[in-house]
Amino acid sequence: MCFYIGIEDLAANALIEVLKKTDKRFLTYHELESYGSEVVQILKENGEKAVLILSRDNTDALFRNYSDFFEENEEEGEKGISLKEGKDVDDLVHQFRGYLALDVLLAFMNQRSIQALGV
Repeated sequence: MCFYIGIEDLAANALIEVLKKTDKRFLTYHELESYGSEVVQILKENGEKAVLILSRDNTDALFRNYSDFFEENEEEGEKGISLKEGKDVDDLVHQFRGYLALDVLLAFMNQRSIQALGV
């Protein structure tokens, strides 16, 4: 089986893991790409195939389809994705984790992938 991991699942799960440990509500695109690469690698090591879908079109769709959750921001000269005020970990879990395949969920929660986020 091949898992297709969209920017919405990547951003939501990265923010869930970061918010569990810090109050940081912003992740750069570079941090998200590093996290996603580690998730794909973990899945590969477990015998699964995975593809990240991180195109500009998909990112634009993220901001259209989930405008109540995410917005694009820039901090210290780097663009990235912020979780909007009023949203928290519980909101993200409810919206983005209920339908994930267990293998993908475990890869998102793996300590190695979380370390790629710098937390």
